[in-house]
Amino acid sequence: MRGVIWLELVACCLEPGEYSKRISHQNCKEIVVFFAFENNFMRTTFFILLAILLFNSARAQEERDTILARCPIFITDTVTNNNYFIAYQPSTVKVTRNRGKLTILIQQKDQFFTLFFRDKHLENNKYKIVVTDPSRNEVEAKYSFRSGGSASYVSVSNGVVESSFDKEKDIWHIKVNGLLSNIAGTTVTYYRVKADFFIR
Repeated sequence: MRGVIWLELVACCLEPGEYSKRISHQNCKEIVVFFAFENNFMRTTFFILLAILLFNSARAQEERDTILARCPIFITDTVTNNNYFIAYQPSTVKVTRNRGKLTILIQQKDQFFTLFFRDKHLENNKYKIVVTDPSRNEVEAKYSFRSGGSASYVSVSNGVVESSFDKEKDIWHIKVNGLLSNIAGTTVTYYRVKADFFIR
């Protein structure tokens, strides 16, 4: 006897007698799972696959915009300790995926701080900050701003990004600690980069 498990990534209308389970995924996709089985092996296989899918969905980062009352990112001059972002003004955290790769952006007016990950979701990990072409355990970090009709950016030269999943609160905790250097003519200015925030 044979069983059949079908997984489709599109919404569909099921005929009477078929069993369906709809699972919301990243607020923008709906996975429709439907199957027919004739033996215990296929039934067990289906529920194992379903459990794995639910577990991964619960820990995957939702693509969403979150408005924060305060700005969690600090880019401070090592000499004057002046912060480019204003801590007591609102900011927006945007979680997106570009070609399947996770991107986390913090925006305050015309200033941005962006983390570019190699994978599509976070792990309990300490990522090394690199300037270009991150590997699995590395991440790119950039500070950018708009002025008039132009835009500029500076890459964070080194540091770490720590991510940890809080099972009780069902939330990710992200910490950034790095150093940014800006060259203007013959002068090099260094800035400390720190951030501490949460995403779902």
